[in-house]
Amino acid sequence: MDPMLIMICLFMVVTVMFFVVLSFRRDGENQKITGLSPVSRQHLEIYQGQELPVWLMEKTKNKINNYLENGMVTRVEGMLRPGLDYVVVVRSLLELGTNQAFEILQKAFGKTHSKDPLEDLWYAIDITNALRQVNRDKILPEIVGYLCQRRELAIAPLFAAEIVSFDSFPELLKSPIPEERNLAVVVLSLAMDGLQSGISLEVFAEAKIGSIYELVWENRIQYNCSALVVLFQNGIRFLRRYHGMNEVLERELQNPEDFRWQIMRLDSLESSLKSYLSNAQPSLVHQLEKSSWAEHRDVLRALYSLKCAPPVSAWEWLADPGYPHKSFVWELFAFEKTNKGRALVTIYKSAFRFKNFSWIYSNPKAKKLEAIALAKCLRHHPGIEAENCLLELANSGDSLVVQEALTSLGWWEPVNRLEVLKTLHKMRKDTKLEISFAATAALARLGERKSLQSLARNLLSDDPLTVHQTIHTISTQGISLLWPELDQLADSANADVAIHAREALAHLSEDL
Repeated sequence: MDPMLIMICLFMVVTVMFFVVLSFRRDGENQKITGLSPVSRQHLEIYQGQELPVWLMEKTKNKINNYLENGMVTRVEGMLRPGLDYVVVVRSLLELGTNQAFEILQKAFGKTHSKDPLEDLWYAIDITNALRQVNRDKILPEIVGYLCQRRELAIAPLFAAEIVSFDSFPELLKSPIPEERNLAVVVLSLAMDGLQSGISLEVFAEAKIGSIYELVWENRIQYNCSALVVLFQNGIRFLRRYHGMNEVLERELQNPEDFRWQIMRLDSLESSLKSYLSNAQPSLVHQLEKSSWAEHRDVLRALYSLKCAPPVSAWEWLADPGYPHKSFVWELFAFEKTNKGRALVTIYKSAFRFKNFSWIYSNPKAKKLEAIALAKCLRHHPGIEAENCLLELANSGDSLVVQEALTSLGWWEPVNRLEVLKTLHKMRKDTKLEISFAATAALARLGERKSLQSLARNLLSDDPLTVHQTIHTISTQGISLLWPELDQLADSANADVAIHAREALAHLSEDL
């Protein structure tokens, strides 16, 4: 297997996944990515195919070899410190190929700490990739646990794709320890998320994911229902996107036959998976009502995956200042079939007893997530209360909150149209690209011809970054008026564009 194959993420990881919840921009003709640390930029470039300098690799290997020959193991271990040289040292130890080198790598896993959690995950990916290549799998349970504690980070699906590609990963799914089994299912779900967001489809065949799904299905009684729901839902979504893409796959995949074989294995389970999912909601609600708060997060995730409205108890949780998973509960109200806009805004504001949103800055980690989740659900509850709340959030000054509030405007005919349009036109001129895009998309949802024409032109751009960014915007912002344009791109000769357009169409369809 090509050692870099599993970790190659098409440039869509930079321009499309937006999975990195950070802003990617181009700086002049050099197209340098800003908004990320130097280490993260370095890794994104490496996993797009950029090679490490040969002279640097040779120099580092010689240095390491000299230390090891003189018994200076601690010196080598000290070389694995945060910074741009980290991946160079890891690759050098891998190329040395000695048991001592592999022991150093294994010992170093998870020990490097920087101020940027994204960097720490890149370091863990570096070591995991090296250990996988030499089949050092005894550390696999530790690696899985490490990732699951950081599953919210944007590059978690990249890490998950690396983990499921270990030859022994299926054995972890059969572990006698229930926690290890269930965490392995979570990692597999993350990898499936990544396959729909830019990670090379070669992973699906190389990791034999269709066969792994069969294994999980045969042993489904051994896993948590919440973990299975998310995994099975991801499997169904994957099938929707890649049926009918035979011609594209034939051109782009190294082993299209292996891919088709794995798809067939997953496809054979489709009706069984759908049956399981159709009966899962009562079990999840029962589990949610009976379990401790600490266990709620995964169950709430599963209910969101099924697009289920929250149980009645959710109102009590939102009113309780100590409840730790409010952002997940807010998002579930997107699937509430009756309009609860007024009640949602009331309980939200009463919980903080403020008339405005200046409190956002006092506790950015928890309260900001709630603000973002509230904005997401309010798009499904039209009315003056929801609209006013979204306008307040759009003027809060926090870029992530502002972006989500703009993303939730324009889904219904505004009550105060002049005020909404005034806010959107102002934000369209914002210097932050993500905010400008969100405002433009909201105007497009409201049918503004200028915004629709601008997005349609972007789809025909010669710049791949612009095309992918626009597809992503149309998909996530629900601009169904441009459905025909996306439909044409689904048959593009460019495989990356075709796959992304099909993903966008499937996303629009699911939202509808």
